[in-house]
Amino acid sequence: RRATILGLAVGLPVSAFFLWLAVRRADLDLVWATLRNANPGPIVLAMVAMCGVYLIQAERWRRIARVPLGLGRFFELVLCGIGCNNVLPGRVGDLLRARWLGLDARIPGGRALATVVLDRGSDLVGLVVVLLVTLPFVAPAAWLGRIVVGSVIGVSALLLGVFAARLYSRTRDRDRHAERGVLRRVARDVVDGLAEPLGRRRLAVVMALSLAAWGMWAIGALFVGRAVGIEMTLLEALFVAAVINLGVAIPSSPGFVGTYQWLAIAALGLFEVPQEGALAFAILLQAVWYVPTTVAAGVLLGGRAMQRAGRRRQTVAVSAR
Repeated sequence: RRATILGLAVGLPVSAFFLWLAVRRADLDLVWATLRNANPGPIVLAMVAMCGVYLIQAERWRRIARVPLGLGRFFELVLCGIGCNNVLPGRVGDLLRARWLGLDARIPGGRALATVVLDRGSDLVGLVVVLLVTLPFVAPAAWLGRIVVGSVIGVSALLLGVFAARLYSRTRDRDRHAERGVLRRVARDVVDGLAEPLGRRRLAVVMALSLAAWGMWAIGALFVGRAVGIEMTLLEALFVAAVINLGVAIPSSPGFVGTYQWLAIAALGLFEVPQEGALAFAILLQAVWYVPTTVAAGVLLGGRAMQRAGRRRQTVAVSAR
């Protein structure tokens, strides 16, 4: 509840501001005409590429979690988490998928949350690597420097947090707070989950999957660009992927409306793409992943709710007998 309230109080004004920046001075009639004339073939291919992104991320999370659940279940949880983030503020979807993983795998909620933290952290590291690799090939910009600094700080904080968790787990006995409240136990489970070593081989696989996921995302962006008449190289698409997905860490409305458009316009502007074309690209790119994930999450969560309701009715019926 607190995350929701904070997300609405901070995210909505921020999104409104960036949306204003994105649409001001733009010829919206031209933007609409570009969207209306978009080639549907590349759009379908972009959707397939985005589906590949989530499948790769599900496999990465599965390798991080190491629980007896199949890839299909992790894929469902990823889609449901993204779908909830699309409509709820405060990135509640990430907390929910940790909860669902804990229930499905029968592990403590804190440990499940630790796997989500590591999963999201691997996304951050992968994007920073992509950004630093592509940065020398684009024109310098003041706002780009701020994204780089913020990203490096984020990675440093992640590494420091993992190091602190390992140090705390080794030096503090877990049973010393066994009689304390639920929050302490959950916090300790998170610490213990972060402290578990991934191992060099598994870490290498996780990072390779992260880079593969963002490479697939860039391919999806290439298809969307082609649909609206914007030709990009793979290197340019990787740069756009890094800028947009690192930039949406800024507090915003559900689905990153506003910030997503401004970041896309700013990134493509470095390649001399007109504002109207970049705005059409941003709207279509967001729709390519937003609509399918929201619909899929609704169907999956609705199906699970119906299954639970059916089991409750069966339990009540058996008890009545």
